[in-house]
Amino acid sequence: MKYLPLSFLIVLSLLITNSFAKPTEVILYPQGATVSEHVIIPQDAELTTLLLPHVAIPESLKLVLLKPSKQKISAIEYESVLPDDSAFQELRELISRLEQEIDAIDDQVQSQTLALNYWQTQRDLPVNTLDDAREMGKIIRDESIVLLQATTQLRQQKTELSKQLQEAQIQLKKKTGNSQRNWRVYVRLSQPTTADIKLAYSYRIGRAGWQSSYTLNALPGQNQVEWIWTAKIMQQTGIDWDGVALKIATAEPVFTLTPPKIRPWEIHEEQEFRPRGNRKVMTMAMPQEMAMDAVPAMAAPPAPPRIEGQLFDIYDLGRVDIASGKESRIKIREGVWAAEFSYLVRPLQSEQVFLEANLDLIENFLPLPKGMASIQVDGVHVGQRNFSLHEKQDISMSFGSDPSVVVDVQTDHVAGEKGLLARKNIYNWNWTVNFTNHKSFAVDLKIEDSYPHSGHEKIVLKESFSPPLPARKKDLLIWNLTIPPQGEQLINYGFQVTYPEDMPVSLGR
Repeated sequence: MKYLPLSFLIVLSLLITNSFAKPTEVILYPQGATVSEHVIIPQDAELTTLLLPHVAIPESLKLVLLKPSKQKISAIEYESVLPDDSAFQELRELISRLEQEIDAIDDQVQSQTLALNYWQTQRDLPVNTLDDAREMGKIIRDESIVLLQATTQLRQQKTELSKQLQEAQIQLKKKTGNSQRNWRVYVRLSQPTTADIKLAYSYRIGRAGWQSSYTLNALPGQNQVEWIWTAKIMQQTGIDWDGVALKIATAEPVFTLTPPKIRPWEIHEEQEFRPRGNRKVMTMAMPQEMAMDAVPAMAAPPAPPRIEGQLFDIYDLGRVDIASGKESRIKIREGVWAAEFSYLVRPLQSEQVFLEANLDLIENFLPLPKGMASIQVDGVHVGQRNFSLHEKQDISMSFGSDPSVVVDVQTDHVAGEKGLLARKNIYNWNWTVNFTNHKSFAVDLKIEDSYPHSGHEKIVLKESFSPPLPARKKDLLIWNLTIPPQGEQLINYGFQVTYPEDMPVSLGR
């Protein structure tokens, strides 16, 4: 595009005030946002000016003339400008006032110091009697204490004012520094307008984004899981979004405009460099051009997953107010999932019993991006953890341990020797595990333990199980029990391992 003469821009900038257009629509991504605004170009105008905040990425600016006309945009020019003086004039006035107050305190401290020096010199004055000396000493002491206390208070006031002054100076530096400079954009049309024209534009910004926040409430008595999905929104653009049409996207957009180049595929004998002497043989390194070309392909982040034919989901939150610098929370969705609850325990690792919900969401599936979830059971908060949902079937959610199901593990381990000639080592494990349900309803309990396997043909394993018998799934033992309310049940099992006496063996448990 053509660029406007610098002299014209300098003159024009004197006639333009720094005022931002009101954002009309915002699409918020996890990191960043796209802001849409519009201005009215009046009749007979050929040039209009846009002001973008310092967080805007000027290269992302997109413009379109909405009203049908023969007009075209013929030139665009960018200029970095300081914010509106009114944005930091109050800070300048505050700094000036604080400096004056600190100077006034310094004057008072100096005056108090001179007065204190005066009373301290009175000690050398001649006195006629002992009573006169005592009276003069009392006067000097009392006056000195008053002056010292006043000086201490003044210095404390100065310390507090100095902190306020330092903070105000930091804020002023931020507002007037290079990182806070706004963007003024000059848009020239191909010819003066014959009627009012609406110019719509959008741009990408940083220092804005959102995160998912969840509440997952398990209701075992109702076979349900209540869930709430909330968006935590933060924007630090310096501009309040009042009544903006807000949409949120579940993933970052991917803008790859050019396809990757195809590298030649050549199969050939690998060349070797054979130096003289006894040095090791070294293969030729990859050519530098090919190595540099390979880096982007390896470092490129994976594309966001497609969901129902889209790169990401967008949720329309309607018109909302989002203040700059403050966190806002907006509910996105809520609902109830049908669930089958069970309790999982791995008694030889821990005697804690964990409540689990098993879900199938084929009909009510909604992909949920990663976020922090508050985990609750019957409305009582039990903890928090990261949560996301991308599967439809066989979903298992843990809701923490439940102390009302008690596990008691009794162990009986015996080491011995079998036979005088065989010289075999024998080790026996035996466990008795009792489960007690203190709940008012029956619980389905799943017990898991690992099944040992021999790593050598001379290591012989023998198992011992009493009813109820477990199922074996690969290297896992699984018991599925239903314990009645206020009831209990136990399992008993064990193993025997036999191996040569002279064989070093790690029993693994």
